[in-house]
Order: sequence, then structure tokens, then C-alpha cells
Amino acid sequence: MAFDVGREIMNRNIPPELDTSINRQVLKCLDGLSAHSDVAEALTTALEPLGDVQLFCPDSQQYLYVVASTKGVIFAFAVGMNRTCFRLDERMKTRALASGGAPYPDCGDQWVSFALFRDDWPKVDLEFWARKAYVAARELER
Repeated sequence: MAFDVGREIMNRNIPPELDTSINRQVLKCLDGLSAHSDVAEALTTALEPLGDVQLFCPDSQQYLYVVASTKGVIFAFAVGMNRTCFRLDERMKTRALASGGAPYPDCGDQWVSFALFRDDWPKVDLEFWARKAYVAARELER
């Protein structure tokens, strides 16, 4: 999935704390995309044990994407019919790729995508990946 880096984000209701250089590529990639309610709910449930998390959906009535952030850094999102994605440090990204994750380079080098509903495949441990992405985001130097 390619996107035009110069394209302006259509969803103007993005909170100012998320409209930053560290999040811009993610927001441009997600602009206009949707998330199935089951995928958004799975991500939201995985985030519940975490502390300082903010959720943002530009239009829940239209089932648009859902992002999770902490300290102004987007670290996870739900998109499409089947995908959750996490911003991970290099060590955790390597583990995620070895355990069924796929690179999600449209959002940047740190992003890994997991398909939630796969036949004959172990269930994705969303709580684990959410926690690792949350910690990595909180440790980022901005």
C-alpha cells in the first residue's frame, strides 16, 4: 500500500498532540482507511491494562481507523478487516516478525502488522505486543 507523502491529511479533527512529526507518516498512511469494529475492539481490550493511553478515531460512526498513543506518540492502530499494527523497538520487531508479524513499512521502519483472524494459526497475543509497543513509545526521545 503506497501513499503520497506530500498529500494533506483529510481528517482535520486530528488532536494537535498527535499532529507531530513522529506521527505524521502514520496519520498520512491511515488517512481515509477504516477498521472493522471487531479489530478495533480487540485492540482496545488489549490496551486496557496499560496506563497513560489515549485512543483516537476520526469518525467512529464510519468505522474509521483507531490509533492508540501515549505521551503524544502513536504506538498502535487497528485498520481494515483484520489488522492491528504496533510501533516496536528493533529487538521486539525482530521477535514479532519471527512469530507471525509482517512489516508495515508504509508507516515507517518500526511498524509490524498482525493478522487477527487466520485459519490454523495461533492467536496473536495482542496484550503482549501492545505492552511492548507502549513501553517503546514511552522511551522514545522526541
